[in-house]
Amino acid sequence: MSQINTRPATEYLAAISVVEIGSRISVGVCGSLLAEAGADVFFVEPRKTATSNKWENRKLYASGKHAILADPDDKSDVEMLTRLIQTADVVLVSGDVDPAAWQSIVDDCQEAAIVCDFTAFGKDGPLAGKPYDDALVQAMSGVAHTTGFADGPPVTLQVPLLEYSTGTYGAAAIVAALSARDQTGHNQTIDMALYDAGVNSLATFLPAHFGGKAPMRVGNQHAMCAPWNAFQASDGWLLLCSASNPPWQRLCNVMGVPQFGDDPKYADLPGRMENRDEVNQIVQDWVGRHSVTQAVEILMAADIACGPILRMEDGDQDPNLRHRSMIRHVPDHSETGDMRIPGAILKAVTGDGRVPDHIPDRDEACALAKDFIAKKPDFKADGQGGGDLALPLQGIRVLEIGQYTTAPLSTKHLATLGAEVIKIEPPTGDAAREWLPHNGDLSYFFVMSNAGKTSIAVDLQSDEGQEIFTKLLESADIFLENLKPGSLARRGFDWQKMSSINPRLIYCAISGFGADSAYEERPAFDTVVQAMAGLMNANSWDGTPLKAGVSACDFMGGEVGLFFVLAALRNRERTGKGDYLDLSMQDIAVWMTASLWNDEPDAVRQNQMLECTDGYVCVAGAPDDLRAKIPQDQWKDLTRVQAIEQLTIAGLIAVPVQSIADMLDHPQTKARSLMQMHDGPDGLHWPLIGSPMVFSNLKLAIGDVIGQPQPVDADMRARLKIDR
Repeated sequence: MSQINTRPATEYLAAISVVEIGSRISVGVCGSLLAEAGADVFFVEPRKTATSNKWENRKLYASGKHAILADPDDKSDVEMLTRLIQTADVVLVSGDVDPAAWQSIVDDCQEAAIVCDFTAFGKDGPLAGKPYDDALVQAMSGVAHTTGFADGPPVTLQVPLLEYSTGTYGAAAIVAALSARDQTGHNQTIDMALYDAGVNSLATFLPAHFGGKAPMRVGNQHAMCAPWNAFQASDGWLLLCSASNPPWQRLCNVMGVPQFGDDPKYADLPGRMENRDEVNQIVQDWVGRHSVTQAVEILMAADIACGPILRMEDGDQDPNLRHRSMIRHVPDHSETGDMRIPGAILKAVTGDGRVPDHIPDRDEACALAKDFIAKKPDFKADGQGGGDLALPLQGIRVLEIGQYTTAPLSTKHLATLGAEVIKIEPPTGDAAREWLPHNGDLSYFFVMSNAGKTSIAVDLQSDEGQEIFTKLLESADIFLENLKPGSLARRGFDWQKMSSINPRLIYCAISGFGADSAYEERPAFDTVVQAMAGLMNANSWDGTPLKAGVSACDFMGGEVGLFFVLAALRNRERTGKGDYLDLSMQDIAVWMTASLWNDEPDAVRQNQMLECTDGYVCVAGAPDDLRAKIPQDQWKDLTRVQAIEQLTIAGLIAVPVQSIADMLDHPQTKARSLMQMHDGPDGLHWPLIGSPMVFSNLKLAIGDVIGQPQPVDADMRARLKIDR
């Protein structure tokens, strides 16, 4: 697919119109994704220049959209905006921070369009309506508790991760709502909350809680795997990841200490986790004797996931980002010169995602909006409807060959939307089944990541396994995988073969660096991608690059895959044709850092963390403001509740940094049904995470607890409706 960068822009969401009003970053993110997929997005901004929320990066979030100005106190503006909403398919708002006048206009037009409301906490629960920013929600949702070094404070991510996550889930929810509207004639109101996205991001930390431990910060390590860390070479830092026994044995061989590969203390994953400090020291001793380039070359030759830590400002020099055209320079007519913006994150056979060719001036699309209103007839939907509608993906069959997080996350959400999901595992099972801790014979993490699926065991190296896979492809609508690029092609199943088997198939491959890549067949894990996309550099703490505690690239890869698969499925209904989507986690991570590209390299944006007797408090505001209002050591003898009371009196916004246990016990989590207990086929009780997509008239089903992979015998063939 070396030709994908020259293909035309995709039109997955052709003829869909969106009015973007809300001022949250998540609204801008959602609008940008919809625009990249082909929708016409009208970017409504206030006539008086605003500088908070997404307006801080107005040029970034306006790019690729039709910019128009509107003032809620101007009668003609209100009339124009009302008519635009009545004509559009979708409206994006952020009810907790938008002017009341905008919300009033949307309320008056609510039945005319799908309304997606992005807020910090959603419409339910004791925290509903609090207009907290991304960092404060990181603190409340447990995300901040997971980021930072074990001997240091929690750290809020400088990249607005929860805004990006919520905006991406919202884009997927909108396409699902469009499908529901096509089937029923009814619109939806969608309730998207940063808090819900934060809880959904914790899949690698929640298992420890349910296994009886208190999940804590692990710096640049992994909560369930070792060795997995940043190591200092002679001239810089590199990331190295090992998730199973074979790469550990290969690593020991290249380090010249093969005896450690079979040493009972380190030979299996539980032993390496128990002796993690010793394992890290063994690796550090070897890495420290090499330059970053030397160490990476040696490790890559041994097929060990690793990479240098990239600075955001060096993205133009990264070979893969150049190859995939992920950093672009477009004209900015309001200033001399160009502006640096992300390229298309969608790479597909039918075309790349749509990318902007300039930064729009304020109100440059005023005439276009008026012409649009005049020419486009109202869509006559039957309002919001009443009661729960049928799930929009009923009758859709999804195949997954996934491991760990990325593809399994996408398909889990497809299952909640009504799809039949068949998880195809090798005879030995998905490696994530072994991740500790276990409940009975199964991993908590694996079960959380694979709810609502049917699991079958298929050996793709055998003739029978290939015959089964072929039959399943014939019956499938969607196929998702996050294997190492080239893995299926070596089994005889490249895109051309799959397309010949089923021309209507939507095939989405999600990998660390893409199938069409300068890093051909390079292994990658979440932390390596964070390193090689600038995320760790963006989140540096005290001069040391720091990864997000949550697996940011993994779950964002799954979310973006979910959105584009749904958009491609909608396009198939229009064209009758399938497509092949090549998504790169590195592309997605670089896209997420773009809001920081214009900052000073050493700028620190984290909200302040104050240590109290029972944990930490996160305080919004600059350090100078904090020191001026509160004596520096006052909080150290206070509880979090007492400190928050004092800070509130001083006019500051402060929230507790909640642990995983705190978050699970919080009434907000319960009000949003974000943690649900389900009975499994083994008779055990299993915790499953509630969906972050909340609809007014669609009740999503989390699905059954996944069991052991079943052989494809005669009974299973009959169940799957595949004949010999």
